[in-house]
Amino acid sequence: MIFSVNHETRYERTSPFKQSVQQLHLTPRTYKGQKIINWKIELEGAKKILDTIDHHGNCVQITEQTERSEEIIITACGQVETENMLGVFGSHDNLLPIALYRRVTNYCEVGPTLKRMVSYIELKSDKLEFLHYLSSYVAKSVVYKIGTTDAATTAEESASLGTGVCQDHVHIFLTLARHFDIAARYVSGYLMTSESDANMVSHAWAEAHVEGLGWVGFDISNGVSPDDNYIRLASGFDYTDVKPIAGLSYGDGGEKMTTKVTVQ
Repeated sequence: MIFSVNHETRYERTSPFKQSVQQLHLTPRTYKGQKIINWKIELEGAKKILDTIDHHGNCVQITEQTERSEEIIITACGQVETENMLGVFGSHDNLLPIALYRRVTNYCEVGPTLKRMVSYIELKSDKLEFLHYLSSYVAKSVVYKIGTTDAATTAEESASLGTGVCQDHVHIFLTLARHFDIAARYVSGYLMTSESDANMVSHAWAEAHVEGLGWVGFDISNGVSPDDNYIRLASGFDYTDVKPIAGLSYGDGGEKMTTKVTVQ
């Protein structure tokens, strides 16, 4: 499938930005099953100062504002061709040891609620079967509900609430997989949810490392393996490593951020 994506992020302030620096994870890479036909980052009120690859193998751009402004607009757009790989990403794709993807992070740490969830988990001898079971177990235990969590919510906090969104499902899955000594990572990207209305949304899913297959994807929220309806942007230990835009700004007044993602 070929997608034309336009992802616009707009920052507005009640008084001009005095200074702003942003880190972008908005550029997909070509992998097996994903080919970048063309892609660009357009900036209004800012300029790119660095284009690099991070330690997870993600494309990263660093930008800074060009003048005092009440508005900064960042637009990522291009065409991507995808192929259904049945959820299998494949061999390890960066220089970090796979064992590091078993580490505890601020988002992914077992607390009282997750300990209780662990006690009900049924172990299986086949790792792939166990991971599919774990994905289903998380989705059944934590109901998908918008508005109950935010970007700072940890796996333990979401599990305690019993509700969350795709980010929360992924963090809980990673925490539990790592508890059972399975390397697992967070993946951010886009998901085409309906061809009829061309609705593509920002999304998150997990990958776990399985001997003989490499990294295998699990969309916990939708109960499926990623296919050709998914565009991969970035991966990392947790959400911290894949934030579409992260940075610092300095200035008086409040700030409002709006995001719009469209596809043709």
